[in-house]
Amino acid sequence: MKISENAEDYLACIYDLSREGGPVKTSEISNRLNLSPASVTEMTQRLASEGYLNYERYKGVTLTPEGASVAKKIKRRHRLLERFLVDVLGRTSEDSHEEAMKLEHNFSDESVEKLSRMMNNPTVCPDGDPIPAPECPHDEEQESFPVGELEEGEEGTITHLICNDPAKIRRLISMGFVPGRTVVVEDRVPMGGPLLIRLNEMRVAIGRDYATLIQVER
Repeated sequence: MKISENAEDYLACIYDLSREGGPVKTSEISNRLNLSPASVTEMTQRLASEGYLNYERYKGVTLTPEGASVAKKIKRRHRLLERFLVDVLGRTSEDSHEEAMKLEHNFSDESVEKLSRMMNNPTVCPDGDPIPAPECPHDEEQESFPVGELEEGEEGTITHLICNDPAKIRRLISMGFVPGRTVVVEDRVPMGGPLLIRLNEMRVAIGRDYATLIQVER
């Protein structure tokens, strides 16, 4: 069942506040979301009736397994979007938080996982908070290899970039090397020179050090 963006915000907030363990008081949620205590009580009771929270009067709330699943998914989207905005687009950490808040509810799970792979599956956000793991890990990376291992004239599909340097990630993406693109190695310049790669309709020369960062599959 699809829940509202407002409900997702509540569950993500409770997820953050419950990191130290124990029930989360409605007053804590009220302060974090800047909402009236009455509104928070009404929403938490509703989420409890829908199976997302355990609600105990005077004690607080805890996430049910279903609520925790929704919260982790939202936090994964948010923190991966923050990494993308900072590492790839060069936004500040402060700006990235506000922007990710606007995007997190409207980004598909498929797009989020492509973002993650493009950035070599980061495990922490720009502030150092852990990025929850995906509920259904993908196995496709086990068959990937550097683009330079393709034979001349052989076609491959970019799976991800195996790089933790934001500047290098930005450079590769600006050249068009993003997951899902088709590449063909057309030539290798001798003496350690660059690879000449056809990328869709473009022909790109790329140094071999950068080529090792581009993972593909046949």
